[in-house]
Amino acid sequence: MALNALLPMGNLELNRLVDNEGAARVWTGLGRLGEESRWGRRAAAIDPEGLLRATHACASRFVIPGDAEWPAGIRDLGNVRMKSEGGPPFGLWVRGSLEVGDLPLAVAMVGARAATTYGSHVATEMAADVASRGGTVVSGLAYGIDAAAHRGALLATGPTIAVLAGGVDRPYPASHHDLYQAVLRGGCVIAEAPPGAHPTKAAFLARNRLIAALAQGVVVVEAAARSGAKNTAAWANELGRTVMAVPGPVTSAL
Repeated sequence: MALNALLPMGNLELNRLVDNEGAARVWTGLGRLGEESRWGRRAAAIDPEGLLRATHACASRFVIPGDAEWPAGIRDLGNVRMKSEGGPPFGLWVRGSLEVGDLPLAVAMVGARAATTYGSHVATEMAADVASRGGTVVSGLAYGIDAAAHRGALLATGPTIAVLAGGVDRPYPASHHDLYQAVLRGGCVIAEAPPGAHPTKAAFLARNRLIAALAQGVVVVEAAARSGAKNTAAWANELGRTVMAVPGPVTSAL
């Protein structure tokens, strides 16, 4: 929990250290660095017992590699990198009724926040189809395509997973509170950041690798040329996942 709270999110150097030395030794070593080190200053500000209390307070659980609920696909992140980012999280906070350790069919559905009516309709219909066939729909709870994908799965009374850039104790955006609650009842919310953490730009990019790793395939419904959805598709491609895209009108920038 404490290593996750440092918010390195895909930091290859820290991942290598944990692989070689183990999480406990790395955390102890960071505590000895003191104020002269950036990592030492970050570590000094973290209260592990407080993280445990916050985890229990929001009725979430913290799963780590080796746990029965650790998602199998996350392991693949140890074998890929993009630019200077890569590696699996040290653990994940999970909140909700769905067990994420064994997802026989999981499809990620991502796309533009400023989605068109066509894009939202297609995402809703496709997510409902996946859910009605026993699949799990994975997305990021954002406006537009993400929200449509979650709603489609819920309409078909199927499970859905929302992967957040902030903590599992609060929805982002805040206006998706009702959708967040529905996801908790019909699936679960996952985060690499600890409870109470606010999402950052770096956290959104790191979150994309988790969305790609959790699923067997990624569907991009609508997306700009430079977008989080395209970044998710790139991670999926590196991970050897099937990458799919919905055809759209040639006159649309999305």
